[in-house]
Amino acid sequence: MRQRQHGFGLELLGLIVGLGTLVGVVAHARAAEAQEEIFVTNAGANSVTVYARTAGGNAIPLRTLQGAATGLDAPIGVVVDLVHDELLVANAFGNSVTVYARTATGNTAPFRSLTGATTGLSGPAGLTVDTLNNEVAVANAVGNSVTVYARTASGDTQPLRTLTGASTGLSGPSGLIVDTVNNELVVANRFGVSVRAYARTASGNTPQLRILQGPTTGLSSPIGLVADLANNELLVGNSGNASITVYPRTAGGNTPPLRTLQGGATGLNNPLFLAVVNPRPTALVALNGSAISTGQTINYQATLTPGSIPTLADIYLGALLPDGLTFLSLVELSPGAISFTVGPFPVPYLANAEPGPLRVSFSYRFVGFEPGGISFSYAGLAAAGSNPVLPANQLSLGIQPFQFTP
Repeated sequence: MRQRQHGFGLELLGLIVGLGTLVGVVAHARAAEAQEEIFVTNAGANSVTVYARTAGGNAIPLRTLQGAATGLDAPIGVVVDLVHDELLVANAFGNSVTVYARTATGNTAPFRSLTGATTGLSGPAGLTVDTLNNEVAVANAVGNSVTVYARTASGDTQPLRTLTGASTGLSGPSGLIVDTVNNELVVANRFGVSVRAYARTASGNTPQLRILQGPTTGLSSPIGLVADLANNELLVGNSGNASITVYPRTAGGNTPPLRTLQGGATGLNNPLFLAVVNPRPTALVALNGSAISTGQTINYQATLTPGSIPTLADIYLGALLPDGLTFLSLVELSPGAISFTVGPFPVPYLANAEPGPLRVSFSYRFVGFEPGGISFSYAGLAAAGSNPVLPANQLSLGIQPFQFTP
C-alpha cells in the first residue's frame, strides 16, 4: 500500500449501550503500522480495553487502560485520532475528556484532561475530532449542549464556542458528527427524537439549518449517527425501536427513511452508535470557503479512505477552472512536496496506487490575475490506467465548487 505523510487516518466509530452498561467501540485501521484494533470503553469498569480486530471468543485484551490515575469515570464516547496518534475519551460521570497516547495501557494518566466548571461539560456522551480545523466537539447529553474546543485544549478551559438554548432544539444530544466536506455539524437528540444539522461554526442559541423529525421518519430515541459521504446518506441508530434508519444526507422534515433495518432476525437490541465501511475507496474534498477574492487564500484538503476491497487506482486532485475545459492538477514531486500543472486533461497525483488512508492539504493565495468565475475542486479515484473523465472508470469523486472574484 502506498502512503504519504500528509497526515492520514481512517476512523470507524461505534458505540453500544445496553442494559445500564455503556460500552463504546472504535474499530480502525492504521496503515502506518499495519495494525487493526478495536477500542472498547467499559463504563461499569472505568476502563478501555483494546483487542485485535479479528478477536473472538473469550479473547484476552491486547492491553487495558484502567486505574485511578487514568481519570476514567463512566467512559462512554471514544475516538482514535490517527493523525496525531491519540486516544480521546468522554467521561459521563467525570464531566471530562481525557486524552492518552493511542497505545496507552495500565494505570496511565492522561497527558491532557479537559475538565472543570468553565469547560461546560455536562454528561458528555459523543465526541469527535475535526482534524481539518483542529477542534474537538462534544455532545453533552445532560447539559443539552455541544461544546467545541481547540484540539489540544486542557484543564478548565472555556470552549471556543457553545451551541445551547431553546432555539437550538438540543434535547439529550448524544451522537454527533462534523461534516467537514459540507461544513456542517449534525447532532442526534435522544430525548428530542430528532436529527438536527447546524452550520459547523454555529454557537449560542442558534437554530438548526434543518431538522429531521416526525412520525414518518421512524426515529425513536436516536443516538448513533454516521454520514456515509461516499453514498450521500445519513444513518441513524435508534435505541427506542431497535432499528437503523437511512436517509438522504440532507433529509429534513417528516421524511421517511430510504430503508430501515429492523426485526427479530437482525439481532438488533438497543442499537446506538454505528459505523460504515465502504467496499470501494472514497475520495472527498473540503475547502475553507466557497467565495474567494483577490488577496485571500483558499485551503484545499483531500481525504482518501481505503475500501474493504483492495484495488489499484489513479488518484486525481485539483480543480476544473471556470472555462470548463482546463484542469489544474496537483502533482506530487516527492513525498511531502506538491506542485501543480495546468492543461486540458487531468494529471494524476499518484498513479497505479492502492489507496491507503491519505490526507493532502494545499493552499493558494489569489493575486488577481486568476480567471474569475466558478471552479470545481475535486478529489477523484479512477481505475488504474483508465480515462478518469469517463464516469464508468471513476471509483469515487468528491466535488466542492468555489467562486473567485478578482
